[in-house]
Amino acid sequence: MFIFRNRMEWSVPARMVMSVLAICACLLLSNVCFTGAAETPAVEFKWAFGALTEEDGQSRIVPVGRDAALKTGDRLKLMIEMKRKSFIYVFHHNERDGLTLLFPYSFEQFTADYRPAVKYYIPRGEAWFELDKQPGTEKFYLLASAERLLGLEALYTSYRAGDAQTKHQLSNKILDKIRTLKRQGRDLAAPAERPVAIGGAVRGVPKQAGPALPDVATLAEEIASSGVVSRTYNVEHK
Repeated sequence: MFIFRNRMEWSVPARMVMSVLAICACLLLSNVCFTGAAETPAVEFKWAFGALTEEDGQSRIVPVGRDAALKTGDRLKLMIEMKRKSFIYVFHHNERDGLTLLFPYSFEQFTADYRPAVKYYIPRGEAWFELDKQPGTEKFYLLASAERLLGLEALYTSYRAGDAQTKHQLSNKILDKIRTLKRQGRDLAAPAERPVAIGGAVRGVPKQAGPALPDVATLAEEIASSGVVSRTYNVEHK
């Protein structure tokens, strides 16, 4: 047992013990700092996906979950707002219309009007998507990465320029690429979620909304991840 009176009277073993403890403390602090830096999200943004439905003559806006059911006449709108710059993609796919890039509005946007703290609506402005009378399954794919997904962009550019047969082949390649990205980079920081069923599927063209319609941004959730974010939203039209 050592007795510490003052620093000048410490024994040699005591000084050795204190030195070892000091080194351990420094290593521990360094590890804490390193761990904290590693956990800093590479991707961080707000995301809203909402549907405007009508029941008993009353309209209401509800969040669209990973699996949802909608009816003809329901409207859809999405919103993205980055907290830090990353590269976010939204694709839509159904068997009849094929694959469509909803966001960015074009790949050139990444080098132009694309910055954090700005709300980007899909479709733009006050327009909404409205479900038509064609039943089926609509899929929405959300991808977010700290780096541009140039391979995916190249595939979609080729898809847009291809004929019917080429488009079918490239569409499958793009969907396979999306599934691969989902396996490679899970959304590590997202809280557990539960799909929200809201009552039918998604087709049709944007319909201009009136000024009284709600802002879908009120449904926004924050998404943060140290890897690639990949989500699929299935909307059934019954």
